[in-house]
Amino acid sequence: MSYLIFARKFRPQHFDDVVGQEPIMTTLKNSIEQERVSQNFIFSGPRGVGKTTTARILAKALNCAKGPTVSPCGKCTACMEITQGNSLDVLEIDGASNRGIDEIRNLRETVKFKPVSGRLKIYIIDEVHMLTPEAFNALLTTLEEPPPHVKFIFATTELHKVPATILSRCQRFSFKRIKTQEIAKKLEEIAKKEKISCEKAALFLMAKAGDGSLRDAEGLLDQMASFAEEKIKEEDVLAALGLAAESLYFEVLTAIREKDVQKLFEITDGLYDQGRDMAQFAAGLLEFFRNLLLFQCAQKPEAFIDMSEEALGELKKHKSDFTRGELLLATTFLNQLQNQIRRALTSPKMLVEIVLLKLVHLEGLRSVEELIAPPGRGGIGPGKEKNLKDAGFQRESEPIGISQASPSASSNSNSKPQAPNPGQQSSVSSSWPQIIEYVKTKRMSTGIFLSEAEPVEAGAGVATLGLPSEFAFHKDMLEKEVNRRLVEEAFETVLGQKWRISFVVTQTERSETPVSAPAPEEAKVSEIITQALNIFEGAKIIRKES
Repeated sequence: MSYLIFARKFRPQHFDDVVGQEPIMTTLKNSIEQERVSQNFIFSGPRGVGKTTTARILAKALNCAKGPTVSPCGKCTACMEITQGNSLDVLEIDGASNRGIDEIRNLRETVKFKPVSGRLKIYIIDEVHMLTPEAFNALLTTLEEPPPHVKFIFATTELHKVPATILSRCQRFSFKRIKTQEIAKKLEEIAKKEKISCEKAALFLMAKAGDGSLRDAEGLLDQMASFAEEKIKEEDVLAALGLAAESLYFEVLTAIREKDVQKLFEITDGLYDQGRDMAQFAAGLLEFFRNLLLFQCAQKPEAFIDMSEEALGELKKHKSDFTRGELLLATTFLNQLQNQIRRALTSPKMLVEIVLLKLVHLEGLRSVEELIAPPGRGGIGPGKEKNLKDAGFQRESEPIGISQASPSASSNSNSKPQAPNPGQQSSVSSSWPQIIEYVKTKRMSTGIFLSEAEPVEAGAGVATLGLPSEFAFHKDMLEKEVNRRLVEEAFETVLGQKWRISFVVTQTERSETPVSAPAPEEAKVSEIITQALNIFEGAKIIRKES
């Protein structure tokens, strides 16, 4: 007898056997018991989650000699023929190879005939999204008013490609990805039945590699049963899949924290020599840092992390090794690494090493907001100057305060601020940080420009915001209608009343320590950088080079 793979040998034969789709199974069973079975179904979801299997079980439940029943006997002629795939009343059609209008026309002709031996004639069309538009149109009338002896069950992995006119005529069921723990439990059951000795860590790895697909995980177990001699070990699965062990990611984390570059290069060399996939290693490292970030952000991170219990406990110990900002920056680097590896013309190993070096120097990197904001609002203060220089940044000038304009200066100035209303002026000043934060949440570039402004005058629902002369470009950007409206919206939201906003250039005074003005070329470069940040919102300055 020919060998039967695990995915077919252990295919569920009853609704209760289907893994991870309990709500759908409950609905189908209730519809059968209450005699409310729809004439058209469409099952959507990822590969290997039980769509076609459920269609077969539903067909058996409806055509069983003891049915319709939620528990088909599996022994009658109808059940056995459906299980073996040779029933004349249950026709499985591949939508990819029977996608034209001619095939659908033939189907419409066969629909008219009564079942040969069963109660119903059931058409299961797999990958239905592959049908042509003309074929779908040819189906519409049949789906609208099918003969009472006919049921249609469609299965697809790409529901968005199915026309709305088809969807509206079907009862839809969305199959979800199966959880890693549920797949691992099923694999353990199969291993026991097949008398395969397997480590739990190895089962978990195979389940995780299935990526929500039980069929993929069963295929991997089938493969590993032939690969391993006596017992399937974690090392065997890692070698077969080209993956790195979880313990290795903890070693990388420790090396980054301790700035041990030598250790990092030894790890990458070891992976490369073992023939491990560097793209897989980079993807695993991204997931690892993402999990670490979840421990800082989520209340119950365990619900969103696919790791063994031992690894989860170890990861929890390291949740304070980096700040949240550093972890966000690390995930950004690693995400960019994925794209770089896909497009790389050079060795992926080299790209991985470069990113690991960046992660070693996370402390020296700052976001754009920190670089631009004044020290009083969380910007770069004197104590951080050394870190910035180490990272390649250089301060162009010290923050310049806004002084009261002298009478002579006021006469030459474009703006002549009046005495502010003390109550409203105080309210605006105290709420200024919240106003800036509100704008940043809506449009980061506008918030960055606004962070250089200061309230000059406020009263009677009118506020004047001043910017030093060196930020004339910021003033021009803020005066654009879309940005001005956003600032006025922020004032109204934070202060509880409508405001009219205007922007002026204020007189500035230099600090006691002489500071040389930036050269015209440097000013031009700074303006270009600001424009770039405005275009690419969320961008961060990593390094400035002359």
